[in-house]
Parts: sequence; C-alpha cells; structure tokens
Amino acid sequence: MINHFKPRTFVLTLALTASVVAFGQQEGGKGDPDRAVAGGQFPAGWNARPDRGAPTGIKFSETGDVYHFQMGTTGTMWRNDWTKSGNYTYSARLTQIKKASHPVSYGLVIGGTNMGPSPTYTYFLVRQSGEYFISNWMGTSPTTVVGWTPNAAIVKEGADGKQQNTLSVQVQGDNVIFSVNGKEVTRLAKSKVHTDGIEGFRVGHTLDVDVDQVKR
Repeated sequence: MINHFKPRTFVLTLALTASVVAFGQQEGGKGDPDRAVAGGQFPAGWNARPDRGAPTGIKFSETGDVYHFQMGTTGTMWRNDWTKSGNYTYSARLTQIKKASHPVSYGLVIGGTNMGPSPTYTYFLVRQSGEYFISNWMGTSPTTVVGWTPNAAIVKEGADGKQQNTLSVQVQGDNVIFSVNGKEVTRLAKSKVHTDGIEGFRVGHTLDVDVDQVKR
C-alpha cells in the first residue's frame, strides 16, 4: 500500500524548518540553541510569550523601576494595562549586561493586540553591531518592515560586553518616528506598522538585559 501521508509530512517539516531559519535571519540568531534558565515566574501584572518552548525559558524580575531579563529563549513581555492609541511616545533605556555569544537583538513592542498564540504587534530592535530593525508580527510569524540597518546613533557593544541605548517610538499623526538616544533613525507611515494597542519589550535568547527609565 502506498503511504500518501509521508510527502505531506516532509513538506510540513521543511516549512517549519524554513520558518525557524527565517526568524533567526531576521533577528540576528543563527539557529543557536537556547540556554537553560530557572524562569516562569513574572512580576505581578506581567505576561510573557516565548517564541518557542515554555515560559520557564524566560527569567524576569523587577527591582524598583528596573526590569531584569535573563533569557533562555526569545520572548515578548507585556502588561495588558500598558495600552496606548492615537498620538503618544514610548521609550526605555535598555542595557545589555553581558557579552552576547552571537548577534542577538532586543527592544520595544508597540501596537499589540490578541496577545496570545496568534498576536499582532510591531517591534523595534537593536543589536550589538550598532544596527536597528523593525518588524510586524502577525499571527505566527514576522514580516520585516525595515531590515538590519546601521546607524551612528546606536551605541555598539563595548569590550566589556555591555551595550546601552535608549529606544523611542513616537506616534505623531500619520508618522511613526523611531529614535535611538534622542536621534531619529527612521520614520514610517502609520499605515506600515501597528501602533494602537499594548506596549512591552522583546528580548532575544541567551541575553541578560536590564530595562529602566521607561516613559509612556
């Protein structure tokens, strides 16, 4: 008897593999394995969605006005009461604490809706080499809006492994202005990204990142 299911299974496997590779290419990873962290417990009011695996792959704590992220896997963190629409500015200072083992990104999330298995949001990231990246996440996969682009405003990773930048997104009429350390790196038409909805953070796997000076 001919097994009609094997070809479909093979095609599905290839599709899933291609999807994982695409995520890595977009956000700077290279398919490297996640690390083990003792996570899964989050500050009151916070939620986390890992790109793969369980929430235990994200260790997230809060001390005063500083958020500490120790990432096993890549994830998106948010509060349901951090919601904005219309004109607004959302900014935060993000500090990479330890040297990255390979290019990995982190940054801000805006315009989040349906923040469950198939969310919609826009994210604005930086990485160690002084580049930024903007993407829309819709459903189960991201779509690149602005690919990795170098900009002199972005402080690069230092010899000590640390990197610190203040990221900002300003929604002003039909424009969305993306800035790093007070300098505009690009602006987009509001129709190109998601702006109305939940704000949060996105941090890549294996990174240790502190976030403070949040203004929203």
